[in-house]
Parts: sequence; C-alpha cells; structure tokens
Amino acid sequence: MLLVGTTRHLEDLDRQLSLAEDVDVTSIACRSDGRRGHGVYVLMDHERIARVDEFELAPVATLAAPDAQCVASTDDRLIVGRVGAHLATIDLRDGSVAACGGFDSIAERDTWENPDGSTVGVGSLAVSARGSWLVNVRVGGVWRSADEGGTWRDVVPPDACVREVAAGADGTVVAAAAVGFGWSVDDGQTWQWTTEGLDDAFCTAVALDGDRVYLSASSGPSTSHARLYRGRVGGGFEQCDGGLPGSFSFDIDTATVSAADGRVAVGLPTGEVWWSTDAGATFSRVTERVGQVRTLRFV
Repeated sequence: MLLVGTTRHLEDLDRQLSLAEDVDVTSIACRSDGRRGHGVYVLMDHERIARVDEFELAPVATLAAPDAQCVASTDDRLIVGRVGAHLATIDLRDGSVAACGGFDSIAERDTWENPDGSTVGVGSLAVSARGSWLVNVRVGGVWRSADEGGTWRDVVPPDACVREVAAGADGTVVAAAAVGFGWSVDDGQTWQWTTEGLDDAFCTAVALDGDRVYLSASSGPSTSHARLYRGRVGGGFEQCDGGLPGSFSFDIDTATVSAADGRVAVGLPTGEVWWSTDAGATFSRVTERVGQVRTLRFV
C-alpha cells in the first residue's frame, strides 16, 4: 500500500482509494525497522491522529493544540514532534497524551535556533530496530534516547542542519542534511558523511530499502535544481533518471520520498507523484493529486 497525504486528503494510491477528504495530512507513521503489522497512523490538521484500517480511519487521539509536526511509532505508543522542539507520547492502549519531560530537560535546547528566525521544531523522528528514539531538531542536531525518552544524547551537531532522519531494519540509521548524506551502522551512535556522486550537497529527504538509499539533494533552500539519487549505505550515489525529470525547480520535501521492496515513490508540492517498481531504474508519473503532497509512505 502506498499512502499519500496532501494538504487536502489522504489516499491509498495503489487502490486509488480516498481515506479522508478536507484534511491536511502532514505525517504517516509505521514501524520503520521492517516490523510491519504494528499499525499505521496518520497526523491530520496538526492535532488529530488516527489509525488506518482497511477502508477507513479510526480515531486515536486529539492533541490540546494544533502544533504537531511529525509522528513515529513504537510497539505500544506514538511519539509526536511538536512546535518549539517538544515531544509528546500517545499510549496506544487508551489514547492518553503525555509530555516527554526528558526531552524538555535537555540543557542545550536554549541554544537551538533557525537561521531564518523561525520557530525551532521537530523535523523528523525515527525509531531504530533496537528501539532507540532519534529526533531531528531544526536546527539543533539529532538527539538519541536509548531509554524511551528518559535521557538524551546529541549524536549529530546542529551545524550539519539535518532535514530528515530514518531507520532501517538492521540497525542502520541515515540522515539527509545540508552537509550531505549521513549514515550510522551502530544504532545512531556514531556517523559518517559523504557527498560522493551528488551534484549538490544540500539534502532534504531520505528513504531506506534494505541497504539501498534514495536521497534528494539540491543547491539550497531556494533551489531551482533539485534531484533524486539512489545509492547504497556507505557508497556513492547516482542520479535517478529513466523517465524522471532531470531536475526540479523546488526542493523535494522531508517525508516525501519512500521506498520498500524495490518500489520507490516521490511526492512533489505540485501534487505530482512519481514512482518506480524497479528500484529507481525507471520512473513513471502518476496523475496529479488534489493538493500539495506533504508526505507519502509504503506500508
């Protein structure tokens, strides 16, 4: 199933089935470590979270304020990133919402700031195969907790300007950042970086499919040349072509690249979705969706 969330609706693109209309879908959460069957959840209108059932949505929780930015899933709870770089958790047994006090207690949070003056927030979340939580603060680095949010350690410095962090099924964690592509093979504790094969270093979205990586890169936030690449963890990259435009005149946003089982998809602010069924060798364009694509996910 390929779920596509836009500023207007949520759709199962494989079945051409609309699951919700007149909603702004900003995040789709499921186990990112390959353990499927643990539920799929969507964040709508920055405050409502629902579980995706076969043909409909089942309400899970509503936050007290519409300030949610992204969601990640564990076995028994959801982690929610909020404006101001705060975290909340939602107990999947009863839908109760609680603040993550350990994250709010990080001493360095007073130094986090966006260069453009906008409010600091949570860009992305990931839960590793070993159960570690990874939080990408914009712009405050990547923080890792090995005790379900109790204590935190900074594992990527703020100056890397990470845009998205993602986890694989084997303990690998990857990141798209202003300094290029980053990867960790020890559950996010130590990192290596590369720009090999990239025309530009400013990376905005990343997806894992086994040891294959799909990465967007551009010249910067106001780019007119953004491209999609494929490669492998620890190796270089090559540009995806095979029907895909040579470049896009806008950045490919965080959470709009997904990959699974040899399939790859990228969603664009124009409403277009491009997908590949041969590990990114060739792409075809899907009919434009209604509304800007905010997020998509193979589940």
